Amino acid sequence: MRRYHHIGIPTTEAKPGETHLKHLKLFVVSHEKSEFGVEWMRFEADAAVPEHVAFEVADLASELAGREILIPPNSPSDGVRVAFIVENGAPIELLEFTDPNHRGRRQQSEMLL
Repeated sequence: MRRYHHIGIPTTEAKPGETHLKHLKLFVVSHEKSEFGVEWMRFEADAAVPEHVAFEVADLASELAGREILIPPNSPSDGVRVAFIVENGAPIELLEFTDPNHRGRRQQSEMLL
């Protein structure tokens, strides 16, 4: 199972409501503030997180099998595991929610695809 979760769009302009994520070296406006799951990202020069489309998956380990891994599995917050893969040259973020009540989880009615 894969469901659209958000899209990360890079910007060079500061956006209202952005948060600085020092450990990721980027400024971000959360996808949760967007009706369509748009996440604005302003990168520091040496940031590792690329622009991307993100999908929620049921089993991160099985989704990674045989894939080119760009950023290995990690847990940016309690209740979520993420990894980035490369699909036909494009970065894709895969998210697995280990806590079904995690606040980053988008509800089925909010899915665009």
